[in-house]
This record gives sequence, C-alpha cells and structure tokens, in this order.
Amino acid sequence: MSKDIKKKLKSRWDSFTTAEQKIASHLLQNIDSIPFETAASLGKKVDVSPMTVGRFLRNLGYAGLAELKEELRGGAPWLQLYSSPGGAQAASPSEALQSEIRGLTAVHALTTTREWTAIVDLLVQADRVSVTSFHHGRFLGMGLASLLQHVKPRTSFADGLDGAYADVLLDSTEQSCVVLIDFRRYSRHFRLLAEEVAQRGIPLVIITDTPCYWARQLTDHVLMLPIDDHRAWHNFSAANSLFSLLIGAVSNEMGDRFERIGDTTQLRQKFVGYVEAPAAGERPPSKPTAKKAGGTTRKRRPSPKG
Repeated sequence: MSKDIKKKLKSRWDSFTTAEQKIASHLLQNIDSIPFETAASLGKKVDVSPMTVGRFLRNLGYAGLAELKEELRGGAPWLQLYSSPGGAQAASPSEALQSEIRGLTAVHALTTTREWTAIVDLLVQADRVSVTSFHHGRFLGMGLASLLQHVKPRTSFADGLDGAYADVLLDSTEQSCVVLIDFRRYSRHFRLLAEEVAQRGIPLVIITDTPCYWARQLTDHVLMLPIDDHRAWHNFSAANSLFSLLIGAVSNEMGDRFERIGDTTQLRQKFVGYVEAPAAGERPPSKPTAKKAGGTTRKRRPSPKG
C-alpha cells in the first residue's frame, strides 16, 4: 500500500542522490497521480531520464513503475500535510520534544555549511534585501524582515498586494538580494516569483523544507529544514531559530550595529514611545474600583479562607 512506499522513501532519504531526491519528492507530493504516469513522463517532470527513474525504483525493490502502480492500486492518497492533533496518531509530549530537538540540531548544522557562509555574505553585501513569505508561514518572513532591519539598512517585507511584486522585481538589481520563504504546501506565488527573480539575474535565497526539489535548480543559495510527518504543523521553532542565527551572523559580519539600533530606538521613543517601569520607591498606579450601576462603589468580596 501507499504507506509502504512512504516509509521506504523517508527511511532512505539521506542515501539518495540529488536526482533521486527529486524523484522521491515528486512521489511524496503526487502519489495519487502515479497510476497515470510513465517513466518518461515522470522523468520529464523532475528533469531526469526515464532510465534514472527505472533505476531508482529498482533500488527501492520494485521491478519497475508498473509494480509500484500495482501496489498503489485501490489505495487513497496517503500524504496529508496536516493531521488532527487530537487524533490517534498525535505525538506524545516526549515525541514532540524530540522532534523539536531534531529540528534545532539540523538548523545548527546548517550554520557550518558553505551555503550558509555564502548566504550571510550575500545579505551583508546586498544594497537592499527584500523578504517574502507565503500562506501560514507568512509571519516568518515578516518577522525576519522586521528584525533584520535593525542591523541591515534597506531591508523590507514585500507582501505582493500590488499583484506584481514590483518592489521586488523592478527595484532590485544584481547587487540586491531577494529572500523567499515557504513550506509545504507551497504557494503558487512561491515558485513563480522564484523563477522570475532568477530569470532577472537578481541574487536569490530560498529558505524551505527538504521536499522542495526545484529550489536548487534556481539558485545555489538554499537552506532546507527537515520535515516531520508526525507533527500537525511545521516545526516553526526550528525556522525561528534559523532566522535568529542568520540575523546574528549578518550582524557579526557587518560589525558594530549598536549605533543603528540606538537610533531606531530613539525614533520609536519619539513617534510611539515606550511604557516606562516605575522608578525605585515609586508605587504603581492603583487599579480602578469596580462600580455598580448608578455610580455606587461595589464592595469586594472577602477572599475565601483555607
């Protein structure tokens, strides 16, 4: 059944070559359409040869695509991004903690890669940085852009509400940088915008998850987070940790940015202001006393003893 192929692909993912990961990603995301595929059509969709598809399936233990189709016959698509957190397969607190640890470990491992160093250098050298994210991960891009603004001038979040992403595509240059963030299921805008940015020769950074097989076809600047099918939602804590480390690395490379942070704080104080803590020895303002209708003061009930 379909669960068998899922287990095979997931358990052996790290041993796959780049071409094999492309095939595996397509199978995971399009398992219900496999009965209508041929080795040639499947290879064309992931940009590999039919021979590579056949060899990959044989390595998984199938005689060919026909045998995989036979296994899938009569089964419903198994890949569901979200499952009910209260369902029978909900992760226990211990399992959830282990998932968090695996995600954070993977993030810190990324900081030792050449890709990480190249991306940090790109962000530091860029004359402007545009950040865009999509769907339920939209808040991640907004947070990254907001925090990166403290250390990197001319950083902005592009919401695409103009229907053209003009600020990204028309105002960026070969000295700029565009950061796109999305996780399964991917927004249509995610790939369309990535392709357009790459076509225009604008430096592109993609932050996504491991099944996004096409990301490396468009740019060498890719950071991929592992996914966990047992979680009801993506591991957003891992993504937030990645952004925190990325901002820290950019800040370190750019040198002392406290002057900019201080100037930003002063501007916020001028325009918005902050709630000041009471001075030493000063009593905080008392809470207003609740009143009954007609303006009489309502007496508080004595707290129960014992």
